[in-house]
Amino acid sequence: MSWLNIRGHDDQVDRFRMLLANSRLPHAMLFVGPPSVGKTSFARAFAQALLCETHLPQDLAPCGTCPGCKQVIAETHPDFIAVRRPEDKQALPVDSIRALCGKLSLKPISGKYRIVIVEDADNLTEESANAFLKTLEEPGPGSVLILIGSAPETQLETVVSRCQVVRFQPLTPDDIAAILIERGLIAQTDQAQRLAQQAEGSVARAMALADLEYQDTRTAVIQELVDHSPPSAPRIARLIEDLAKNASKESSVQRRRAILILEDLSRFFRDVLWSGAGLAAPSGDQAWAQAAYKMTEFCSPEDVFAIADRCMLAIAQIQSNANLPLALSAWAMDLCKILQESNLSYPRS
Repeated sequence: MSWLNIRGHDDQVDRFRMLLANSRLPHAMLFVGPPSVGKTSFARAFAQALLCETHLPQDLAPCGTCPGCKQVIAETHPDFIAVRRPEDKQALPVDSIRALCGKLSLKPISGKYRIVIVEDADNLTEESANAFLKTLEEPGPGSVLILIGSAPETQLETVVSRCQVVRFQPLTPDDIAAILIERGLIAQTDQAQRLAQQAEGSVARAMALADLEYQDTRTAVIQELVDHSPPSAPRIARLIEDLAKNASKESSVQRRRAILILEDLSRFFRDVLWSGAGLAAPSGDQAWAQAAYKMTEFCSPEDVFAIADRCMLAIAQIQSNANLPLALSAWAMDLCKILQESNLSYPRS
């Protein structure tokens, strides 16, 4: 079962139908959960449902063909506003939030509701968040504000206290497998299920794993780490940079691609940690598990924690619009340095 081809969140659909039927829809909500599980897609479909000109809002059944539905999709509806962090900025500018608050002081133009989706709530600065507080507490008539974030802990307490938190869970392997097949990325059910098990609830990761170039690059990086003495930091950085550049000419897409593989490599070293403790690696990838076991011969738990921290730092830098080649090069050099400085028997030049 899925709602408007958005899988895995039917409990939230039922909840919102009940709230609308009882006229108890909150004016401010914070959608939280892991990345790439459908929070933004759900919010946009919800906005369509509220602004649909064919069906009642409480039906949560946007027709998709009326002017209201089409305008929400195109982001041209006068009562729909999507706010996101500019690509050249590290945070949501306070000026954007102030302009948004000014618009929300007005009544809806064409319907009962005016819907705002803030897609990058994790990127609100303290100044931007504070500028938003009065509007979150007392928005204009008919306003519905949806903030998209990762967890309540990433927001100011003053923001969370003014929102109803709606939690989204990781998708099940069955849902992810169905998405891969529906989108034509995988044809065989058994292969889709195998990739879905490895995706750990993330559609973006499942889609990346279905890409042969992505798989080849990930394998090449791990082989470089496991089999070469010593590994080549420039080669590792170049492999990931080439993968990112081949994904798109758009910088934002390249950054997301690089972040995905860095997150994947963090999971690989998590498997190293598990293997070193004599536990079955949680990734579900047999070849990967074998490489992780081999890595335990020259990678201590302290090394794993240091590598995980360095991966998170690189991801944060890339999200903050650091120069991608320089960020990858510095990360790869530090990764190889951590391994070569290990007290274990890692090969040295």
